Amino acid sequence: MDTLKDMLKAYEAWVGKNPDVVGDFETTAKWVSYFIAGRISSSNVVSELVYTLSNMLVFYNDRIIEKARNAEKNSVIQLQSKLCYRLKVTLTTLEYSEVFIEISARRLFGQSGKWLVIALIQAFKAAGRFFILKHSTSDIITSPPIAALNRRAIGKQRKNSGDGAASSTNDLLQSQHSITFQLKRSGRVIRKVEGAPPLQYRDFKLHIDNNEAAKTQIPRKLLQAEYLYISKPLIHLVAMGLFGRRSWKQYMLALSIDLYSIHLYRQHRDLMSKQQKLELSRRCINIMYFLVRSPFYDSFTKSRLERILDFVATSVPIAKVVAKPLKDYIPTWQSTYFYLWST
Repeated sequence: MDTLKDMLKAYEAWVGKNPDVVGDFETTAKWVSYFIAGRISSSNVVSELVYTLSNMLVFYNDRIIEKARNAEKNSVIQLQSKLCYRLKVTLTTLEYSEVFIEISARRLFGQSGKWLVIALIQAFKAAGRFFILKHSTSDIITSPPIAALNRRAIGKQRKNSGDGAASSTNDLLQSQHSITFQLKRSGRVIRKVEGAPPLQYRDFKLHIDNNEAAKTQIPRKLLQAEYLYISKPLIHLVAMGLFGRRSWKQYMLALSIDLYSIHLYRQHRDLMSKQQKLELSRRCINIMYFLVRSPFYDSFTKSRLERILDFVATSVPIAKVVAKPLKDYIPTWQSTYFYLWST
């Protein structure tokens, strides 16, 4: 047991010092999942398992790198409570593995078991997102809740930082000179006693450092838009139960909820934070997924996409090697990944 712990510590130390090498290994693991798809029996389960494990490895390594960076800065940056952070970790893990869980549930329990598992997953995700939105400093819920680290940016920062010891000293001095601190549970920013100005200049208003963020009151309209977006998977599942999976009613309902949520955000764009604007841009791009979701895919996209692949396969000599397997496997991808309830 001690040997295993020592090996784990050694691995964490190596990952913290070599994020670039780790990134190459993670990319290789993901490409293995693409290679497996369609080449062996039960390939969708095996490839999804490999892809899920590769995502989990990336997520675990990101936490190691993040921990190493915070240790170098000699400060703990934690703007949300431990409970909210653990919930974010759980939701991120679930988001990376939910497709594999659904495929496994279908294999083990059939279609009814699959839909029960899907309903439980989406209910837990919605409840967790509502809790995070209410009790953390987040003003919008990203997908996944904890985004992957930008390894290239971290590498550039290390190269440009120069002397690491000097950088750590500066960070330490800055943290010591901070005149505010943040409560872990509520996220409220409190001014330290030594941070108060002379008596004649006091206005009893909280001063906030540029590098510190407090949880501000989220405008009501933006909060309604986010609540609507979080509720969409559950509303859509209910609509699928009422109207059927291939019905245009459930498709249009999910699309309408997405569009109306985005509309509410855009109406109050001046009230949005930078994080909200970035996430809203991602959601606008994700609207394109509706082109490959049933029943629109079955009625319009499928035939056109197959014609394009056939044209590429017959016109470009080498492209046939890629176009034909891609055409054969697209129906499996479409039925597995392009779910309307995913957010």
